[in-house]
Amino acid sequence: MTDFSKITTKFTPMIHHIIRSLSIYKNKEEYFQVGLIALWESYRNFNADQGQFHNYAYTVIKGRIMNELKNHHKYETNNKPYDAVNLEIIDPLSIHEEAFKNENLLTYTEGLTLNQQRWLLQTYLQNKTVTEIAYIYQVSPSAVKSWRKSALVKLRRQLQVDCK
Repeated sequence: MTDFSKITTKFTPMIHHIIRSLSIYKNKEEYFQVGLIALWESYRNFNADQGQFHNYAYTVIKGRIMNELKNHHKYETNNKPYDAVNLEIIDPLSIHEEAFKNENLLTYTEGLTLNQQRWLLQTYLQNKTVTEIAYIYQVSPSAVKSWRKSALVKLRRQLQVDCK
């Protein structure tokens, strides 16, 4: 292992040179580590019959660092980080806002009974609770819950048919 320690000290300036020649200014330590790993692999795989170790190591190290740069660039372009400003702008309810507009909500009432329609419209247009709806229509809260349950079953069936 002492042989590789000597090689590491000898080739460290080369790795730094390759990093500078590729204009790497962020994560230099990470790319230096990639260069050291490439140096180790080139040390293990080198065949003296095929040429000088210096040239072989340079090619392997530079190629490995360039591959790492390419992979890092691909990751950054495909995965944009969200900052706090963007997260504050996104309203969690805005995703489903379109589904609850008056025109769209009325299309969901097709196929529902009168009481199921009452529950749907009172809940999503008037923001009424089960108890408030029961009071308006002079029924028990359990009756309104029954309307809700059967309406949701029908709506789920409609949505499954529409998706297929």
